[in-house]
Amino acid sequence: MAKKCEVCNEQDSKYKCPKCRTSYCSVVCYKLHKESSCERACKELSERAAEKGGSGKQNQVGGYAPDDDASVDEGYRIQQVQLDRMVESEKVQEWLREPRIREIIELIDAADDREKALDGALETNKDFSDFVDQLTSVINPEGAPM
Repeated sequence: MAKKCEVCNEQDSKYKCPKCRTSYCSVVCYKLHKESSCERACKELSERAAEKGGSGKQNQVGGYAPDDDASVDEGYRIQQVQLDRMVESEKVQEWLREPRIREIIELIDAADDREKALDGALETNKDFSDFVDQLTSVINPEGAPM
């Protein structure tokens, strides 16, 4: 079941705000969100992080990444150097030109249980599994555990 747009609450959401991860369905809803609630939501997240002793810093890609990971998304966050390696990798860029890979990433991102969706994609799609292996080797070339 698709998640509803958090702006209009009418259509299924297809996208997420890069700053606060609010789900939205269209350019119109994105603009409404950006103009009204995004700055307020980011400020609230920053204040909550500060209350808990966090720094509330901007993340690597311009979005908000509070120290309180549970308030936004669970899981591992890559470091700036790892993001730079991804961006500079021709192999990663080549994989991301593949429509099916992008589609799988979008499905995982939209899933209620992202970890379960990722595991399912890795088990059922050889190309996606190969992409993840390539991505892992690019962001972690030393092979150290992440």
